[in-house]
Amino acid sequence: MIKLKQVILQLSDDSFKQIEETFRKTKAENYVLLFQSYRVGEVSDQAIIEKLGVSPNSFYVLKSRLYDKIQAYLSEDVFTDRDTLTKELLQVQEICFTKPRETAIAFLQKLEKELLKYDLHNDLMVVYSALKKMHLYSERYFHYSQLFNKHAGLGLSLEKAEELLGNFNRILGQYNFSRSQSLLDTLNFLKIEIVNLYSLNPSRQIEIIRNIIELELLLFCQETSSSEYSAEELLNTTRKVFAELPSTAAQKKWEIVLDYLCFEYYFSKNEFKTAIQYFEKVNPVLPTLLLYNNIGLTSKFLISKFRFCDELDRKEDLELVIARKELLYDSGDVHAKVLMEIFTAMLYFKHKKMKEAIMCLNEILNTVSFKDYFHESIDVKLTLAYFYMSVKEYDLVENTTKSISRKIKTEHPDRYAHVLHLIRIFDIEIGPGANAKGLAKSKDLFTLFSANNVKSGEVLVHLIPELKRKYQS
Repeated sequence: MIKLKQVILQLSDDSFKQIEETFRKTKAENYVLLFQSYRVGEVSDQAIIEKLGVSPNSFYVLKSRLYDKIQAYLSEDVFTDRDTLTKELLQVQEICFTKPRETAIAFLQKLEKELLKYDLHNDLMVVYSALKKMHLYSERYFHYSQLFNKHAGLGLSLEKAEELLGNFNRILGQYNFSRSQSLLDTLNFLKIEIVNLYSLNPSRQIEIIRNIIELELLLFCQETSSSEYSAEELLNTTRKVFAELPSTAAQKKWEIVLDYLCFEYYFSKNEFKTAIQYFEKVNPVLPTLLLYNNIGLTSKFLISKFRFCDELDRKEDLELVIARKELLYDSGDVHAKVLMEIFTAMLYFKHKKMKEAIMCLNEILNTVSFKDYFHESIDVKLTLAYFYMSVKEYDLVENTTKSISRKIKTEHPDRYAHVLHLIRIFDIEIGPGANAKGLAKSKDLFTLFSANNVKSGEVLVHLIPELKRKYQS
């Protein structure tokens, strides 16, 4: 292996001594002998074989492993952190033009090997660009040119996958507010797109994106028929893929979104012990969680958090905050803006600040158009009606519920029939029938409402614990 001799001869004295000392500490005597012999350069391979007392095949394996160890030294601890990796990549040009060719190529090949482990396509383009230029006069030039083109394509595929994920979450927010079948069809189409992209260019990063899309369809759209895997299988598989990524990978930061999806899954299954574990991971990063809106529908955590803490009586996690002032978010994200105001209003309600709670919800109705979001307008208006009822503003209760009732009867009699049961409960409470007989009727109506308040027709998630306390007990 001529390259090995050249690389050892080109090592600086300090590097040679450090590598040699490493071998001595681990008592790798064969490596020391070979390393020293090639440094001197006056001993033949046959003489070294005889001195070591090994076969020619074993000698070749020894040389190959020694070369790998020198490569490891030349790019030691590349993946300790992102700063180290960036520094190594920035040194590529410097090494190519200031070090002997063999030493530079050994450095690049070691870097290549590590980057390939983690599908870091854009970083690999830097390495292959340098390698193909350094093999301009070699038959390896075409080989490295092809590898550069391959990873340029993979890098573009990853960018396309991230674009699909961002569009998916934007449309998922619209679907969450409207429950429109056409939007659901679009979400399923985007899922097919990412599955096709992954089959053409499989990588860990694109697998994570594909899994997040499948998980959100399962958790937020109840789309179970088109998925090959259960939600729990997808959660576990995605966790393993994240574990394989180096800490320097950009996608490593996305793992908090997976923690959030785990929380949503176990909470939906009423597995509170497991849900708490993930809640404890996600809740501390709430101030920045909404900035992950291109990765997952993280703003929905606000509503889930309130219901979770209310049901489990976790009062310490429901301290009064003004979400729009204390959370970082994308000002163009209507889904996040509306849920932040509902979350804040529910906190005001919990702290018996009824005037502020009502103002929050009226602010939503005055600043956001719900023309295409009737489903979400039910959430906002019925919550407002319940607040009005709590402060005995019965005329305002009636005015608020009438518009909803009218639209359901004329446009959505099948999907939201259960909401009419809840409106009837409100009518009983504010009318002359608010007596023992009326209370019994309210309980029956609430049972009907609860039985049908499921899947795509589910409303008032944040208010359910309060309604149960009032109409089920």
